Amino acid sequence: MEIKLKKKVKVNKYKALLDIGIKERRSDILALLLIAESHDDQLSIPIICNEFIFRDNETIAKRIIQRCQDLDLLDENLKLTEDGLTARNNEMIYYPFTGTYYVWATEDPIFPQIILDIQTVNEEIDFKREIKGYKWEYVNGERTKIEIEKNIIEVPEWLKSVEFFKNIKLFNDDKEDIRIQKIEEKIEPITSEELEIHLKIKNDQTLLELSGIFNDEREFPFFPGIRSIWEQILRHKYQKWDWRDESLKIRYNKASSLEKETFTKILYFPDPIIENYGQFETVDIKIKIKPESDEEATLWANWLLENKIQEFMFPQIFDNYRNQISSMFQGYNIELKPVKEISRSFMSKMVLDEISNDFWFI
Repeated sequence: MEIKLKKKVKVNKYKALLDIGIKERRSDILALLLIAESHDDQLSIPIICNEFIFRDNETIAKRIIQRCQDLDLLDENLKLTEDGLTARNNEMIYYPFTGTYYVWATEDPIFPQIILDIQTVNEEIDFKREIKGYKWEYVNGERTKIEIEKNIIEVPEWLKSVEFFKNIKLFNDDKEDIRIQKIEEKIEPITSEELEIHLKIKNDQTLLELSGIFNDEREFPFFPGIRSIWEQILRHKYQKWDWRDESLKIRYNKASSLEKETFTKILYFPDPIIENYGQFETVDIKIKIKPESDEEATLWANWLLENKIQEFMFPQIFDNYRNQISSMFQGYNIELKPVKEISRSFMSKMVLDEISNDFWFI
């Protein structure tokens, strides 16, 4: 079974001053983390002096410790943090960079990481000055304060929470893995754009596809499983759902002729809402159907049997049809009409002109 959901997401582009951490392989720091491994993940000034810098220099050792703590690799007791252990295992650390970036962000709940991509601003600007709203220039030989007309705003509350996310995997060509250490209090809005989201939810995985300003496909492991999603979409009908064969139990008179013949039905769900992930566009899903009881199965099976008879048939052919239809209702206790009862039914319908006289042979 597969459920496909889609929605359009508003993405805002900003210019912002960021302190970020970008994953890099720093051999010097990784060497120190490996030394800690042989000391129960603990470092000290003597360990650094004797095994890392190979000289008795407490000042340098303290600087190294401070640097590791700034990178959140050591705690106050000089014990490796969770980030320190992860960095050693992955042989990568988040190394800090400060600069002016274009930031693509959304407050749609489908993206808890908020920031989708960042790019370095190449233009030569001093964004700190732009944030202040003025700059200094020499006019006629005199240093003059000039106001800067920029659409500078306070960082929205929803965007501030990005600092709480440990890992952000960007939706760019390199799929960079970063951290946002700090975002300045003021930013400049640039544009608003639209992104189309497609989710393919299967029993074993969920795939996220993006099209528009970003084009990407990746697994979406944190999205709820297919059973949870299906229950939220089906709502009150979920109690009639059977996961054993992935089918919906329905009543005979609730199925159209085509649905009874094919044992399938297309369900329409207007603007389904998934908890914690918001509203999606109207979706139609083709599902398998089956009778909800033995009584309904008997009505269904006899309807199929009567509709199978479209031409003259010998008793053996009729029996073959009965057997075929019986096999369609395995697990049900059904009672198919005998040939005489079907014959009487056809005769009465011919009298009422409900069917053609071509059925005289019955």
